[in-house]
This record gives sequence, C-alpha cells and structure tokens, in this order.
Amino acid sequence: MRVGRSLGRARWIGALALVGGCGLGNPDLVFTGDVGVPVDVPVDVPFDAGLDVPADVSVDVPVDVPVDVPVDVPRDVPVDVPVDVPVDIPRDVPVDIPVDVPVDVPIDVPIDVPVDVPVDVPVDIPIDVPVDIPVDVPVDVPVDVPVDVPVDMPPVCPSGETLCGSTCVNLATDVSHCGACGTVCAFPNAVPGCAAGACVVASCAAGRGNCDGSAVNGCEVDTSTSNAHCGACGVACASDRLCAAGTCRLARDCRELLSRNPSLVSGEYTVDLDGAGTGAPVTVRCDMATDGGGWTLVFDSGTTNFSQAGVPWTRPDVAAALVAPGIATSALVAHRDALYVPLAALDWVRFAVPTPWRTAAPLSVSNVDEDTLVSFNGAPPLLRRLRYGFANFLDNCGGNWIPGGTFGRFCVLPSPAPFYAAFGGGAPDRCVTSNVSWNAGGSATECGSARRFTIFVR
Repeated sequence: MRVGRSLGRARWIGALALVGGCGLGNPDLVFTGDVGVPVDVPVDVPFDAGLDVPADVSVDVPVDVPVDVPVDVPRDVPVDVPVDVPVDIPRDVPVDIPVDVPVDVPIDVPIDVPVDVPVDVPVDIPIDVPVDIPVDVPVDVPVDVPVDVPVDMPPVCPSGETLCGSTCVNLATDVSHCGACGTVCAFPNAVPGCAAGACVVASCAAGRGNCDGSAVNGCEVDTSTSNAHCGACGVACASDRLCAAGTCRLARDCRELLSRNPSLVSGEYTVDLDGAGTGAPVTVRCDMATDGGGWTLVFDSGTTNFSQAGVPWTRPDVAAALVAPGIATSALVAHRDALYVPLAALDWVRFAVPTPWRTAAPLSVSNVDEDTLVSFNGAPPLLRRLRYGFANFLDNCGGNWIPGGTFGRFCVLPSPAPFYAAFGGGAPDRCVTSNVSWNAGGSATECGSARRFTIFVR
C-alpha cells in the first residue's frame, strides 16, 4: 500500500511535470484549430485519449466563453501553476491543443489563451446562441392592421348636377352657380333666384318693387314713397296726393307735395295740414315756381282795405300748422298779379322766418325793427332791416316810427323790396316799393286783385 501510494504520487508528479514540460504553462505553446463557441456555453469534454489515468478517473473540463475555470489540483501536490487563472477566449477563437501529449493527471487547469488564439471545440457540442436578426419586410407585405388612409377622389354627381369645386350643384337653379360654376345671382334691393340657368328677381325687399321688369337693376322703385308706384308697381297717386308709407295721401303742405311730384305747377291744392292728425283737408295756394317752389300762402292782402290796427294772418290755419311749430323756416314776400305770379317790375325777397312770427302775425304787432339777412330775387343775402307792425311813421320806409298811431307798414330798409302801407288807417292800402313814399303812385299803386301783397312760407 505504501508502495502503491508512492507510485501513485509519483505518477501525479510525473503527469504534472509532463504537462509542464509539454507547454501548458509555456508561452511558446502554439494552438491551432477553429472554434465557433459563443459566450457561456458549457462544454464537457472526456479526456481519455493518450492519458494514463485510472479507469475510474474522468476529466470534466467546462468551457465557457469567456471561460473562468478553477484549477482542481490535489492539495498535497505542489504545482507551479497559478490557481484560478481565467481563460479569456473570445467568441469564435479556435484553440489548438495537441492530442498526442500523454497526461497522467486530470486537467482542471484554467487556460489563459490570448485573444487571437482560436479554440478547437468538437462540432457535436450544442450551442444555444440567441440571435437578434433584423427582418427587412418589403413594403408590399400585407399587414392585417386597419389603416385609415384619406382618399382624395372627386364625388360622382347625380344626374342633372355638375361638380363645382367639391360640391355638386344644379346649374339650372343654384343662385351661386347659375348657368355656370361661379356665376352668382345678386340684385339691388332684391332676393335673387335662378331659373333655367338665368338669374332672376325672386322677390323684392320690403317697400321695393321691380316695376320695370328688368333684373339688371333689381327692385329699383321705392314703393313706400313713389307716386307712380305707391304700395305696388302701377298704383299711381292723383296729382294732389303723395305716396307716404305705401299709401296715397294728401300732402301736408306745398313743399311736401312738390317734393313728391316735382312736375306740379303753381295753383291751388288740397293738403292735410296736420298730417296724420284729425284735421280735415283744406285747399291752399301753392307757388311751385319761385325760388325752387314749394311755398304755401299764409297772408294775402287781396281786395280788402283792412283799415284796422292789428291785421292777422289771412290763413291762420296755415300759420298754426306750419309757422307756429317751426315746420316752415323761410318767408317769401312779393307783390303779385291776379294769378299770384310775382310782378316782374318789382323785387321779391326771401329771409328766415323771424322768431316773433311764430307767436303773432307781423301786421298784428306794433312798430318792430329787426335786422336780418335778406335775399333779393334769389341773389346772395344781404343784411337789411325789416320794419313791420301797426303805428304811424314819416312818409316812407326810412321814416321813423311814431308810436301811438295805427297807420301801419311792412318794408325792407334800404331796398326796392315790397312796401305795404296804410292797412291800419282809413286810407286805401298801398302796394309800392320800400325806396319810395307810400303814396308815390297814388291810386295806381293801391292794392287790389291785380296788385297783391303776399307772404308765403315753406
């Protein structure tokens, strides 16, 4: 037994010596062979060939890439090999180990192999290597995933409709595409329509009428004010009526009447002085020609010799309806003939209605002087003095007032404007000019049917 143990120990030492001598620790050892071993793949290689090892001894060499193999050496055998030497073998590095070297000891020695030394591993060793391979899928590979892809396809229009832009329309009836795409129907004061591909007036706005039947100018008539088409096309108002709010009614005065019917001539017309009030219609005298027309008579000396102090308006109804409330703003004073046409040889004058006239007629008050702008026969206005009222005076328009008398006058100083005098005294009324004596013409200048002193307002 002792001999056997000695022999055995000698064999171990010999085997180690043989291994050391064969170059396992020798840096000059050359390894050849190809190994395709991935990292961490265990390899069990039985070492039987060429090793004098007892039958019951097996060699287990795990190979990991990288390989960390501890050295399994009996404790009582001195070995000049470092223990726990890691073997760094890169993947796919073959290691060439000669197979004809007899080894009498089990080899659990870590092998330090340089990076560039291949390791030769038997091909029958299974290797489980996870492979991460990108897959290039062609674009035309069908994928069972619903894809919402917008498709820009023009709509298919029904029969009788045309595609205009992205909308199907009927060119025969569509007011935005009448007869052709983009043809828009539009008319003044009208609701447009499209009939058989042509633009037409479907209806008119409130108070408007298409009285000429043309769609080009739309609903051209204001039927709320038109005397020729009052309330509806073809409904005409009489010459002494005007259209207001779509109804033929009497005008309030001559100015309103003329504004609605500019073709009217001077003469008498029936008006409704209080407009929508309860007053009855009345007949008035209208001057439709002088200084633009539209004048309503408020005072007329006529054929009357007043011979009284304080002569009122001869048309108090006109004065109450137009002068007092301020509807009339201008006054026109003239001497007129029997037809109420201003006398050609004499001037007529226009000026703003004086404020005192709103409460009293100018011939019903006593001796008033008032400076105001006066227009003669339509010329630019000049500053002049109005002198009116009942009182005595010295001879002409320039003579001073003599309070206490009732002779009376109306004149414009200085000017050839109408001069009306003696209406408050016993002498015949005179109709002369303001630049002469009240009695300069004698009986020839007496007021009468052919020589009237008149005041019109508008």
